[in-house]
Amino acid sequence: MTDTVITVKDMTDPAYRALRLAPGTVVEYRGSLADSHGFWIVQPCACKHCAAGVVMGRAATRYELVTLDGQPTGPQHVRHTSVVPRMTEEERGHAGCYVSTRVTAVHLRRLLRSAFPGQKFSVRCGRRDAKGLAPYEITVSWSGGPTRTAVATVTAPLLATYGNSAGRRARRISVTVGGRTHNGTPHVYAIHLNRG
Repeated sequence: MTDTVITVKDMTDPAYRALRLAPGTVVEYRGSLADSHGFWIVQPCACKHCAAGVVMGRAATRYELVTLDGQPTGPQHVRHTSVVPRMTEEERGHAGCYVSTRVTAVHLRRLLRSAFPGQKFSVRCGRRDAKGLAPYEITVSWSGGPTRTAVATVTAPLLATYGNSAGRRARRISVTVGGRTHNGTPHVYAIHLNRG
C-alpha cells in the first residue's frame, strides 16, 4: 500500500479545493453577499453552469448553501474561499492540542497503578540536561511483577495506535492534574521500559 501525498499543486487545483468539504458540512459563509453571512450547510453547486460541467465530466468547483433545516434558499455558485467549516466542541477541545510529556507521565503512572495494583513503578520524564534521555521521552522502571510485554500493552497506545495499515497516530487522552484538565495527543517520542 502506498502513501497518499498531497502536493501544493493539488491544493491549488480548483476541484480539490471545492471538494474538500463533504456535503452536509456546517459552514460559516463570509463571502461578498453580506445579507447571507452566517451559518449554512454546504452542498455541491447545482446551478446550470455547474450541472453542465458535471454532465461533461468536469469536477464540481463551487458550492451551494442550504439552510440548517435543509431549505435551498442560500447563495449558489459559492467559492471555496467564501466558506469556513464550523468546528464542533470536540474539535475545538482537541484540534492541534498536545499534552505535555510531564502530564502524560502522570497519566501513565495512573494507568500502570490501575493495571497492576500493588506494583511500584518509577515513571520519569527526560530533561534537557539529562544524559542520554531526550526531553520528550519517558522511562518506566520496576522490579519483579509484570513482564515487559504486559507493561508495553499499557504504554503503547500513548505512542501510537493503528487505525489502518498506512496510518499511525497516538491515542488522544484527557488528564486532570491540579484541577486543570488537559486534552490532546501525548507529546512523547519514546517510552523506555526497564524491568529490574
